[in-house]
Amino acid sequence: MLKQLAFIPVTEDSRPFGAAAKSCGFDEAGWVEDEYLMSGEAQVYTEKAGKPEPIFSGAPYTTRLIVRRPGKIAQFSRNVVIEILNSTANIDIDRMWVNSWNFFMRRGDIYVGITSKGHVIESLLKFDHRRYRSINWANPLPEREVPIGAPTTGLFRFLPQFESGLFWDMLIDLAELLRSDSPQNPIRDYENRYLYLTGWSQSGAYIARILKSFYRFDSPLFDGYLSAGSGAGAAPINAYEGNLTMFGGDKIPAGSMMGAREPVIAINTESENRMVNWYGDFDKPLFKFRTYQIAGSSHDTKYNLLDYYGQEGLAELDRIGIKNAYYGVDGDPLDYPCEVIFNAAFHHLYQWVRDGIPAPYAPKIETKIVFRESAGPFGNYIENCTDAFGNCKGGVRTAALDYPTGKYSSFSVMADGGVNPMFGKVNPFPRELLKLLYGSLDRYRNLVTENACETVSRGFLLPDDRDAFIERVVNTAKERGLA
Repeated sequence: MLKQLAFIPVTEDSRPFGAAAKSCGFDEAGWVEDEYLMSGEAQVYTEKAGKPEPIFSGAPYTTRLIVRRPGKIAQFSRNVVIEILNSTANIDIDRMWVNSWNFFMRRGDIYVGITSKGHVIESLLKFDHRRYRSINWANPLPEREVPIGAPTTGLFRFLPQFESGLFWDMLIDLAELLRSDSPQNPIRDYENRYLYLTGWSQSGAYIARILKSFYRFDSPLFDGYLSAGSGAGAAPINAYEGNLTMFGGDKIPAGSMMGAREPVIAINTESENRMVNWYGDFDKPLFKFRTYQIAGSSHDTKYNLLDYYGQEGLAELDRIGIKNAYYGVDGDPLDYPCEVIFNAAFHHLYQWVRDGIPAPYAPKIETKIVFRESAGPFGNYIENCTDAFGNCKGGVRTAALDYPTGKYSSFSVMADGGVNPMFGKVNPFPRELLKLLYGSLDRYRNLVTENACETVSRGFLLPDDRDAFIERVVNTAKERGLA
């Protein structure tokens, strides 16, 4: 139950963690970035017979919200995108904003990010103790026995002082607030709102949990869902029950299904597609689902892990002990321009929800089963099929892969011989090969332009993104030696 939403002002010496206002040009665009602390009481649930059952009521909580909105109500698109901020690195990561902020701002979509786990509190306090000292995810049942095998190190370590299961009521409180005309609603003046829930990686498992355990037929929490970099496995319902299972199966993944009466779109990169194995797309009245698999992409990329933050942002992360860096020794950090496909997916989700126009279908990445002990960096038995250049076959494609200037891999090899399965690499082609393949930069531009127009017609490149996309792909070819 929501009790209070407290606005936290920006001052000369205090601003939100991960602020976007400066880096995304809010002043020039007439946009506003606000931060709030949302407080209330939540229940802790267990799962019985596939349904949530409270085991504790009245646990006090305070969590963080970041709201980014057009300053003029007339610019509002009526779309409100709520992102479950990713907590895997023990900081709040607004990855869906990072991928599609240009699209959201151009459209006039309101963005709301919500902290999703107590694990990020330490980083928030390091960043600004005074600003975030009242955040509260305290475990109301500390007497419970620590789960056998609970990890004490690593990204998903068990921290008994926090109860991650408080999040479900937090999110429900937020959805109900944003739908209401309450004076506490920070966007109450922006009327006729559609709410879309989105999340990246671990946060995609949160979406699966919402759909599995907290879905409402009579009064929907959200009008549509976009899960990315994840699968259909649901996050644990509380901190003591079950390990995070984002994907199905052990070796060969079990078939994955996700959908709802409201449209659901799932996006996967090459880092995840082999471990998801979606059954397929659905157009049932009570089960609407699309899956898009982006060939040439990886979970983390040069843009979303490095370029977006810039030197100032990376230094800010370094100050609180977070290192965003590329440690690969073979090739360069993967620079595949996959952000445009995320924009297209949001566009189709909006149309599906608001106009009843189903999202287009897309081919899946081609895979093969390899019967040997280790098949690729994940050690499973599924491999993506590749072409003569070593690039992935099938999937959602763009000119950057149909007319490649390098070999794109979803993993990178580090100096110690280890493999980073999430941050991909690109091995640029020699300029002699580029010359042999494409002749000249002018001819390459023509090929890319024609392909981009075809991608627009298929629905996976928006007309507003086309020209900038063409320039980006052509400039990459130029930087790699094509003249």
